[in-house]
Amino acid sequence: MEWMAPHRSRWTHRRALALALAGALAGGTLATHGADAAPAAAQECPAAGNPAADRGWTAYRGGDMAAARTAFEAALRACPRHEGARTGLGYVELRQDRTAEARRLFEGVVADAPRNVDALVGLGISAWRSDDREAARAAFTRAQAIDPSNADARDFLARLGPPPAAAPVRPPLVLPAELAYPARTNRDRFEVRTARGWEPFYIKGVNLGAALPGKHPSEFPDSMTYVRWIEGMAAMGANTVRVYTIHPPHFYGALYEWNRAHPDAPLWVIHGVWAELPPEDDFANPEWEGEFFQEMRRVVDLLHGRADVPVRPGHAGGYYTADVSPWVLAYIIGREWEPFSVVAFNELHPEMRGHRGRFLTVEGGTPMDAWLGKASEYIIAYETDTYRAQRPVAYTNWPTLDPLTHPTESTVAEEIAIRQRLGERVDARPLEYDNDATGLDANLVTPTAAFPAGYFASYHAYPYYPDFMVLDPGYNRTSSSEGRSNYFGYLTELKRHHDHMPVVISEYGVPASIGSAHLQPQGWHHGGHNEAQMAEVNARLTREIAESGMAGGAIFAWIDEWFKKNWIVIEFEIPLERNRLWYNRLDAEQHYGMLAEDPGEVVPGATLAQRTASWRRMPALYQTAEGTVRAAADEGYLWLFFEGANGRLPEELMLGFDILKPEAGDFRWPGRVGQRLPVGLEFALTAREDEVRLVVDPPSNPFAIDEINIIPGQPTPPPDIEDALPGYFWGRFQQRFKRPYRTQPNEDGVYDSLRVVTNRRRFGRDGTEFAALGYDRGILWRGGPPDGLWERGDGVLEVRIPWMLLNFTDPSERRVLQDPEGQIPGEFGTTTVEGIRILAAARTGSTWRQWPASGRAADVASFTWPTWEEPRYRERARPVYDAMRETYRTIQPSVFREGGR
Repeated sequence: MEWMAPHRSRWTHRRALALALAGALAGGTLATHGADAAPAAAQECPAAGNPAADRGWTAYRGGDMAAARTAFEAALRACPRHEGARTGLGYVELRQDRTAEARRLFEGVVADAPRNVDALVGLGISAWRSDDREAARAAFTRAQAIDPSNADARDFLARLGPPPAAAPVRPPLVLPAELAYPARTNRDRFEVRTARGWEPFYIKGVNLGAALPGKHPSEFPDSMTYVRWIEGMAAMGANTVRVYTIHPPHFYGALYEWNRAHPDAPLWVIHGVWAELPPEDDFANPEWEGEFFQEMRRVVDLLHGRADVPVRPGHAGGYYTADVSPWVLAYIIGREWEPFSVVAFNELHPEMRGHRGRFLTVEGGTPMDAWLGKASEYIIAYETDTYRAQRPVAYTNWPTLDPLTHPTESTVAEEIAIRQRLGERVDARPLEYDNDATGLDANLVTPTAAFPAGYFASYHAYPYYPDFMVLDPGYNRTSSSEGRSNYFGYLTELKRHHDHMPVVISEYGVPASIGSAHLQPQGWHHGGHNEAQMAEVNARLTREIAESGMAGGAIFAWIDEWFKKNWIVIEFEIPLERNRLWYNRLDAEQHYGMLAEDPGEVVPGATLAQRTASWRRMPALYQTAEGTVRAAADEGYLWLFFEGANGRLPEELMLGFDILKPEAGDFRWPGRVGQRLPVGLEFALTAREDEVRLVVDPPSNPFAIDEINIIPGQPTPPPDIEDALPGYFWGRFQQRFKRPYRTQPNEDGVYDSLRVVTNRRRFGRDGTEFAALGYDRGILWRGGPPDGLWERGDGVLEVRIPWMLLNFTDPSERRVLQDPEGQIPGEFGTTTVEGIRILAAARTGSTWRQWPASGRAADVASFTWPTWEEPRYRERARPVYDAMRETYRTIQPSVFREGGR
């Protein structure tokens, strides 16, 4: 979770930087915050420290903490009490996880200038990170009183919640006369206790993450949102909600009220117990293990309505009084453990072999199997001993750690050895988990007679990853009743292994993102789906889970969460802690929701005709005899609109984007058509009747794709890919980051496509080489919102370009990818811009006309947009919501057929 990681300051430093650059640090105070007059010592020397302080803020904004520290320290040597430099150095300390030193600096600034809002916010963050909640509340309260519009103070105060109230008075705990368990496992399925006795129960679940746009995962919605969501889940036909971690008390209160009002159709809960990786990969570390077990106690207590949980950074808390235990179906503890951590733990504790407890035994397996048995035993024992209650238990697993053997999945060490034998030079370790280096096997866990609730296996299993899902020849030959399905091949093999216990696919699904991170033979990619395709695929996956004999599944997920990220975009979402503020259409992880969280409306209208009327009310960038160009921006896109003269579009239209420096970039259009341009372009968009494509000047291309020529022959062709994405390609390719990212002046008119490799080149354990796969994400999808990126009408063309395609790493502060001059830093460099300079050219026949017609740089239109700290968004149900409702209504689980499995 966000706040468990070393904190990067969320401080709104743009105001301070702008004031510093403007020389507004008069006397070391920020005048806009109404700072008190600085002491005489601070008044004597601020000018001497201002130049270095300015450099410090510039470096801080660029993410170069070492340079920022050097500059701020230089400012303090010139002026030891320079308020701006002390404040800036405090934020550097926070970014470098030196909380105590940061707090000392902020306390000193606030002592000198009690109305300095930025120092108060920094002091509040420092106190928050030190778990000094009252000091944090006091600092943020003072900051908000001085500046009511300060978003950071408001956000943290909301996270802190109201001051502690009196603890509730609960009735004495009355234990049941005998062991109570509302659910149990029976062979391959679940059963729940009803007034009629034990009845089969098939899990029709949905996973709930609750971070709305702009929020961290530890910032939860209000009670009415939970009420609305619970009602929506039930209306979709879900009978179970799966949560990963502790939510606020009002979630459980809303669930209690819903289930009490619907006793014949309650919404059951599968509850998780979250944990991050242990220090040095030692799951048996007493301190880490103790905290994990304490979190189990919190979860059990709160589900019985008997927990008072302190609100801690990164966690919900409060007084939990709603007893929802009658509707808790099961526990799934832990998370998707990284394979390197499991391998390291197994090597660290070879003495851990098996587990023998009151409720579970583990025979054989690895030390991690033994430890997971011990952890499962703990939550069972605590609930049994404290409440005389039980329910089924599992641990989180995923295909990367499944107990099966996958011949197409060599380990990294095996792959390097194979490539070296072929004469290939291996300069770097492949960026990949070892997805078949070790495994975890729930079959090794056996419940004793003291645990009648039972044990089960839980997997997060998606159809597109790991690569053995795509490459295994057996899976490629498998079909379900609906046709060819690699996914069904995997599910049936997994169920054959766990032939005596229930298996729950506790995460599955495909996202409705434009970007894709992995391709799959049936077209069930990791992104690259329109919303109708997403609905169709998710419904089929749900049916195949049932057909394969599973005990149920939980679709991922209830809502889109903007803070999510995946491997193909994470390096370019900078700063990473701000990706929650904008909508990245290339990030597949943000687009799984049954409910979409769309950007706020910037061009009103449900149809192109309606939006055309809205466009005509907006100012024009260019208005000429040939046509009019307009632009708009929201949290997800740069919007563009071209309206041709006389109701006709040109045969070809190009739009050019100078994002960084007018004196750098390509000074010619692609193919060197038309005249030399007055400013250099980083990107160009070409629009013809049947295609709109974005291309990039090579120095600004995020990726380089190299063809490997030293090995004779061709790699094994990939499986046939259905619904291949635009510009699909395969071959012996290798992708790398193309450093430095620094726009360069040129006028060759040569532009790169925006191709990316999604499935890297791989080797099976027998040496079989599998080709790399990729697509061109610069070929824009045709159609209007929410899926398409361009649409033509009578004489008009509307285009939406996702921000990341233009190298924006954070459009909320107009931040763009750009390495600094000189040495390449370890982290990718960025800079902020005032806006985008836009040029246009249109062809009719063989004649090109371009704007600005004068050819002067001063006449190039510039488009800008307001920055933001709170995104606008709109929530709506996607087509997958209705598809899942119909699927849940009609599903026929094989595990319920005559005689079971």
